[in-house]
Amino acid sequence: MQTLTPDMRAVIETAQLCFAATVTPDGRPSLSPKGSIRVWDDAHLYFVDVASPGTRANLAHTPWLELNVVDQVSRRGYRFAGPAALHLAGSPTYLEALQRAYGGAPPGPAPAAVVVVTVERAAALFSPAYARGDDEASLRALWRERRAALDREFEAHLARMSAARGESRA
Repeated sequence: MQTLTPDMRAVIETAQLCFAATVTPDGRPSLSPKGSIRVWDDAHLYFVDVASPGTRANLAHTPWLELNVVDQVSRRGYRFAGPAALHLAGSPTYLEALQRAYGGAPPGPAPAAVVVVTVERAAALFSPAYARGDDEASLRALWRERRAALDREFEAHLARMSAARGESRA
């Protein structure tokens, strides 16, 4: 097992979004975003399966998972891989995971399962900008500005789409 470092934990807590790679029963890759990635303990990660029947089916067939977690502003993160266990509604792990993820407030639709991954491998991911000598502070400043510009562009797109459909945006 791989021990999660403080930096790995910080990236996971900051990103809160990962992409989970599984393999379909016919051997095809499947990639799915997960917005509830969290640290379970020093060697395990988990996410709440809100709406991923494909991920559940793939893990039931091949219980191996690779997760990609990247902080978009720093342009760095980690790839985690290992066996995954499905914990269905009502199991002790399921109930504890929901408590950890949502506290006392129950989620909207009840999640179908909780997936716990034993981290056997972890590898750092870095933008090529680091190879050319950029430091993290300058990259974060650059990408904060770029992110704000992208957000403005997308908000303008949404306004155009709403106007085209005759909707008002409050």
